[in-house]
Amino acid sequence: MFIITERQYNIIMQQAQACYPQESGGFLGGRDNTILGVLPIPNKHLYDRTGTFALSDDDIDTAYRFLVKHKLEYLGVYHSHPRGIPYPSEQDLAHHQKYLFIVGLQDRYNPDLYAWRVENGKVYQEDIKIISDIGVTVIDIKTGKPQLSESAGRGQLDRLAEMIDEIIAGECPAYPKLDPKNWDASTFSTLA
Repeated sequence: MFIITERQYNIIMQQAQACYPQESGGFLGGRDNTILGVLPIPNKHLYDRTGTFALSDDDIDTAYRFLVKHKLEYLGVYHSHPRGIPYPSEQDLAHHQKYLFIVGLQDRYNPDLYAWRVENGKVYQEDIKIISDIGVTVIDIKTGKPQLSESAGRGQLDRLAEMIDEIIAGECPAYPKLDPKNWDASTFSTLA
């Protein structure tokens, strides 16, 4: 069984919807069958993006660096079947991946995500459990210490998720203007 948070699941589903009718996909990383990283990749197929999802060598290099940076194991590649069922095609099986993750858009507005395990040429369905993001602690990858979710309330986390969704959708989120509290101008920096 694989575990994925609602947030990561929604990234995959939004990508599949936004790219429809073309195939879309990316890389999944994690630990112990828990998906902890989703890296969407644009479809690089030159001729038929509605029937094939293709990756470049640069995409594989980017995924490798992403997985190493976040100390994640490679779990597999996900991709969509815009007009088909989420079952591995002969082309999918030809890539000799242990796990195949497929988004089926047969019903475009109710997509399905399936995981498949391939052993000795046979295909077995794996369960996927989607868990809530509420209560998930975000760890700063530089310090190893808990970040926002430890001190933020549910309303703040919900607003943060909405703002991230707006950015993904290409919108500019509205930031509330706050009055300064014990602000020292000497701590201000324009460097990012």
